[in-house]
Amino acid sequence: MNPAEVIRHKGKVTATDPLTVEIITEGACAACHAKGFCSLSEQKRKEITRIKTPEGWKPVLGQEVVIEMRTRLGFKALLYAMGLPALVLGLSVACFSLLGMQEWQVGVFTILCVGIYYFVLYLFKFRIQNDFYFSVHRIDP
Repeated sequence: MNPAEVIRHKGKVTATDPLTVEIITEGACAACHAKGFCSLSEQKRKEITRIKTPEGWKPVLGQEVVIEMRTRLGFKALLYAMGLPALVLGLSVACFSLLGMQEWQVGVFTILCVGIYYFVLYLFKFRIQNDFYFSVHRIDP
């Protein structure tokens, strides 16, 4: 697998049932010498719970692990969250305009169509959620 196809973070196991890993993400300028004076350098703690574990591995509290996610899953999430709604928005504006509606009606019905898209996405969240997961790998000493 090409390393550019995977995003990796180091983390620590904080719970074993269900498996939860805490990672710390840093801003791009975290290594800058002026980070103490700048508000752009920040760290955030994140809890990851949707994790697939290797067969036969028993996690231990406090164990350091590597969490990874394929970049194609990020692009898929981007498509669901921004690409398809933009398509729905453009098509609905075009269709409602061709029907001869007034501009305010086009705006209202277009917003309604995008709202319906996000509602349907919400209804299918458990089915979609199965596509998005992290893999965990232990760090061998």
